[in-house]
Amino acid sequence: MYNIEKMTNDLKNNVSSFRYNHSLMVAEEAKKLAKHYKLDKEKAYVTGLIHDIAKDFSYEEIDKWIKEYNLSKDLYLKIYKDIIHADIGSIVVKKWYNLDNEICNAILYHTIGNINMTKFDKIIFLADKIARKNSNEFIEELKILTYKNLDKALIFYFNEQKEKLKERNLELHKNSLELLKLLEKNNQ
Repeated sequence: MYNIEKMTNDLKNNVSSFRYNHSLMVAEEAKKLAKHYKLDKEKAYVTGLIHDIAKDFSYEEIDKWIKEYNLSKDLYLKIYKDIIHADIGSIVVKKWYNLDNEICNAILYHTIGNINMTKFDKIIFLADKIARKNSNEFIEELKILTYKNLDKALIFYFNEQKEKLKERNLELHKNSLELLKLLEKNNQ
């Protein structure tokens, strides 16, 4: 159903070796999480594999996609410049592979989240955060929570990010804050 060989080759041609290895780890973690939560393992693997396909695009490529698809330059030009790859990546995988909206949305939401996230979206988001060669106490705790309760894992993750950003006089993206508030309200 999915041309994983083509996707893997495209990934190799568009990202660094670090990002490629990260993508393979995220794909495997997403597959495990999908199995754990009884979702489509192959779809999760593919989404994890290509979630960062646009992460290492050049500035010229990014500008091209921003102009062609009328994307918000705010995502690119402000402190959140690193998240534009999710917006571009969701368009790229639709255009290059004609993938369904579930995959495209999971890629779109994998950096900052969204209040409309599905269980599948949450799996991809969290797989991206916990699939690491070098772990630490925070990642280990996040991984344990991820396999117990996706919403509580997201709350834990965003609260940690909020504290890290506060130290640098920054804030979570408004989408992340909205999601965090919703999750906290629903998990009281």
